[in-house]
Amino acid sequence: MRSKFYKLTAYNVLANITVPLTGLIDTAILGNLDTHIFMAGAALSGILFDFIFWMFGFLRMGTTGLTAQATGEKNDKESLLILVRSVILACCFGSCILVLSPYLKEIGFQILKGDPAVKSAGISYYDARIPGSIAVLCNYVFTGWFLGRERSASVLIATVFANAINITLDVWFILFLGWEAFGAGLATSISQFGMLVVFIFLFFRELKTNPSLKLSVLKEKTVYSLRGFVSLLHLNRDIFLRTLLLLLTFSLFRNFSSEAGTTILAANSILLQLILVSAYLVDGAALATESLAGNLYGEKNGKALKGLLYLALYTSFLFTSFFVAFIFVFPNFTFGTITKSSEVISLLVDYQYWLLPVLEIGAVAFVLDGFFIGLTRGKILRNSMLISVVFFFLPVAYFGKIFENNHLLWLSIAMLMTGRAITLSIQAKKFFKTAGLPSMIQNAN
Repeated sequence: MRSKFYKLTAYNVLANITVPLTGLIDTAILGNLDTHIFMAGAALSGILFDFIFWMFGFLRMGTTGLTAQATGEKNDKESLLILVRSVILACCFGSCILVLSPYLKEIGFQILKGDPAVKSAGISYYDARIPGSIAVLCNYVFTGWFLGRERSASVLIATVFANAINITLDVWFILFLGWEAFGAGLATSISQFGMLVVFIFLFFRELKTNPSLKLSVLKEKTVYSLRGFVSLLHLNRDIFLRTLLLLLTFSLFRNFSSEAGTTILAANSILLQLILVSAYLVDGAALATESLAGNLYGEKNGKALKGLLYLALYTSFLFTSFFVAFIFVFPNFTFGTITKSSEVISLLVDYQYWLLPVLEIGAVAFVLDGFFIGLTRGKILRNSMLISVVFFFLPVAYFGKIFENNHLLWLSIAMLMTGRAITLSIQAKKFFKTAGLPSMIQNAN
């Protein structure tokens, strides 16, 4: 299992790291223009896209857990049914986003705080990126399906291809055509369609290499039965609420940052991008945990499940430790590469130390998230996030807003990670002590 875990983790890390690195390149290209208004505008618009897209993150997470369990049970028919139903849901949700996009923009930018120039840049970014909605949600589904089948290499290929398109178009649209924030949004939108094309190609290749995956299943009435969709939505409801709460916290954090001024918003946005880089590194282990936990649960192999969790936690600590150490040793190189604003760099140096508690404690939360997603225990994830937001994050963030203290705002993020790590650890211990591990070992024997 150890070799399989590290193989999946390596593929996941390579695939994941290109996503935030592309975001950093977006930020760096916009940040090296004559003004950081366009960078701040894209960051402000990013708050809306966090809501619009990532609240449908259950399409990826739910698909991964269910597919992994079906794969562990060697039920390829069910695996294909999960994919088809999830793609149908993704197309429906994506179409709704497009129809409602003018209203989402109007309401969103009325709520979000920022200078008029920053808002104008954010609206330009929004208009260019929103057409890719259906492609984004379908990519969530295909990513989850391939991860659930332990095909991380396929996710790596599609992700690298999409991000190569994004970076190339960023340089062309922003630096050569002068489209600024609009160019950054358009590059992202086009790259998502490119990623979807690659996923469809890889899906048909998967059909050829796995005879048990038969498209003839699409002719069966059960594929489109209401019962099948209701079952899928029931699981995804809890994951949706968990994701929505997480997005609310980071959106509040960035909105409170914007009230403190454009420079603070720019600095915090860069630190959040760095946190995303680390999170995607740790997510390599978390995604491998999702896949293998689901497979092992499907196989009723409880003993291996416990070993998997410890292995994932150990690996995630190593990832975050190396990442934080690099930033602390080379702060001028790290921050100077992203922005040329001396004022923003000065703030980044002041607040960089918050990366340590946020990332190290967050590593525990990310891995435990992956563990329970693999087990399709959405209720546990929902309750953990609710407790963490209400009792750990909000009180501290509220005082940070009142006193306009950025250190308190960062403390609120650290407290959020602490709450998630504590609550999920308690649930993991309970799982192995009671209904989880013992009964599974008994069933396996």
